[in-house]
Amino acid sequence: MLKFANRYDMIYVARIVYIGTVPRYSYFYRLDLEMELIKKSVRDFFKRNKAAIFKFALMLLTVVMISTITFLLLMAFGVVYFDDGIQFNTHVFEAFRDSWYGWIIFILLQTVLSMLMCIMPGASMAFILLSKALYPTPWEAFLLSFASVMVSSSMMYILGRFGGYKICSNILGEEDCDKSLTLLRNKGTVFFPLMMMFPIFPDDALVMMAGTIRMSLKWFIPSIVIGRGIGIATITFGLSLIPFDKFTSAWHWIVFVAVCLVLVVLVFFLANKLNKFMERKRAQHEEACKAEKN
Repeated sequence: MLKFANRYDMIYVARIVYIGTVPRYSYFYRLDLEMELIKKSVRDFFKRNKAAIFKFALMLLTVVMISTITFLLLMAFGVVYFDDGIQFNTHVFEAFRDSWYGWIIFILLQTVLSMLMCIMPGASMAFILLSKALYPTPWEAFLLSFASVMVSSSMMYILGRFGGYKICSNILGEEDCDKSLTLLRNKGTVFFPLMMMFPIFPDDALVMMAGTIRMSLKWFIPSIVIGRGIGIATITFGLSLIPFDKFTSAWHWIVFVAVCLVLVVLVFFLANKLNKFMERKRAQHEEACKAEKN
């Protein structure tokens, strides 16, 4: 009995059998069938990922709206103006940047944007790098980024704590949310502070999940303050210590990236060892408690 990969192959063979010859322009007929299969695959993809695509589009639209509002604010303060094209007033920008209202606007923008892009890994690091680019003084960049991160972390924790699993699953998806919550419940004691230390992780999303599992504030607050503080300080102060101007070849950059990756892997390797040690101690303690009860 003949087996067909799809109904289009069956139709094609049926035409040959009943007509008796290969149809004229059979190459183009086959091409049409393949195009129909591609269209069906695309439709199925959008149908399966409709919710994720909608969330991404909504997030992108929000970012565009906030960017537009920011641009209009810069125009209102005279930082950007039109004169035979878009012009940038450096003196007004520096005065605006160093003013108290400039700091407040920067903190608010970083807080809102980092919360909106909480599911994107590295979003926090991008804003920290932006603060370092805008504020050449490392202390200023550190304090502004640290203040923004503390505000966004507090709000995301409250959102997760009072919104619960429903909000978490709506933002991240049920599968990713379940995996992340299981990881935090089982290994959060060791890995949560480390993930806060490295801005490459989706920090704000992890903070929201910490609120969802109602992580103890006695552990959450030090993890956020120390972990994210070290991560921000590494970028704002550490990058100033690295002689990037002496990186004259691709080999220098390869070595630099390789050393960073080795250090990150080593840190998480040691953290995994520590987590296993703590799990064994916890299991032994539980067994001892059961033995005493018996």
